[in-house]
Amino acid sequence: MGPYYRATTQSTGAFFDIFYEHPLLMLAFVLGVIGVGAFMWQKNKASK
Repeated sequence: MGPYYRATTQSTGAFFDIFYEHPLLMLAFVLGVIGVGAFMWQKNKASK
């Protein structure tokens, strides 16, 4: 349990715990954010 528990609600702490217990979820989340960012960048680049 990290220091984030001090300033967060129990449900937020449980949310972070899911990522610590399942690192593949964190990887999928990061890849999803990168994918959405790349998609938005390409869309913005094409409209100019």
